[in-house]
Amino acid sequence: MKNVLSLGLVAACTALLIWWWQGRSHPLEAPRERPPVPVRVVAVKLQEFQDQASALGTLKAWESVIITSSVSQIVTSIGFEDGQQVDRGDVLALLKQDAEQATLRELQASLKDAEREVRRLENLARQNQVAQTELDKARTQADVTRHRIEAVEARIADRTIVAPFSGVLGLRKVSEGALLAPGQELTTLDDISRMRLDFTLPTTLLAFLTTGQKVLARNPAFDEVFEGVISALDSRVDPVARSIRARAVIDNPEQVLRPGLLMEVVVYGPRRTTLLLPEESLQSRSTQHYVWKVLDQSRAVRTPVEIGSRTPGWVEIVAGLDEGAQVVRDGVGRLSGDTVPVVLAEY
Repeated sequence: MKNVLSLGLVAACTALLIWWWQGRSHPLEAPRERPPVPVRVVAVKLQEFQDQASALGTLKAWESVIITSSVSQIVTSIGFEDGQQVDRGDVLALLKQDAEQATLRELQASLKDAEREVRRLENLARQNQVAQTELDKARTQADVTRHRIEAVEARIADRTIVAPFSGVLGLRKVSEGALLAPGQELTTLDDISRMRLDFTLPTTLLAFLTTGQKVLARNPAFDEVFEGVISALDSRVDPVARSIRARAVIDNPEQVLRPGLLMEVVVYGPRRTTLLLPEESLQSRSTQHYVWKVLDQSRAVRTPVEIGSRTPGWVEIVAGLDEGAQVVRDGVGRLSGDTVPVVLAEY
């Protein structure tokens, strides 16, 4: 038994010695270096840039009114068609006014008689054949008749509905013979030769906004982009939404735009020259922004930068890079750490 144990101990020692000797003869290999990552780069350049802000706005007619009546009366005549273009002063509808017209004719006849009496008394007064008081009384009677005529003409005007300005009429809502009540809609009238475009922007852009600024507006219904300018800013800020309302004016000579349309609005600021970088070169973590700056054509170093405004596809670099610096554009997702070996790929 002792011999068996001794042999086993010798075998174990021999195996341990062989393993130790092989370990000395073949030391552990050193870890491989990270292979270069193929990337494409872009040079940071000074380029022309224009700040812009986007919003949604609603179109309104330059002038807009609901055509109605100030008196309750029966409609005797309608002088327009749906969607008709009218000029200021065109008669749109007549309300029943027979009694007023009869009273007007009576007063006009009375006025002629009163004026004849005034002329007769004036001739007699020049010959001292009539008292001055009689002449004054006749003149007063003529003036009273004129004022009564003006009152009747005003009542007739209330029963004659005319266009207050030039524009396009909407759909007719009343037929002849209907009783039109005060405030009841007859139709609508819109001046759409120019349009008002109202939109809101956050107050953080208040310093960016100014009257005369260029805006572009579009709606999916049209292939055309409509250009306008900001005409006014609201004097008050919405304390709940923390936004400010702006109004732009857009010419509409073809009258394709209609009140109530929802428009996508882009407001443009003044042009300036600044450093621009493609958006795909930028990495962001919370409020921190980084790019991979290529040094010696062989390694990329993660570099913090400060950014400014953005435009589709581009971002403004405020600090952290100089003009001409080489920055990774394609392959950013394969880079990690602080320094990475890279190989430049051709476009």
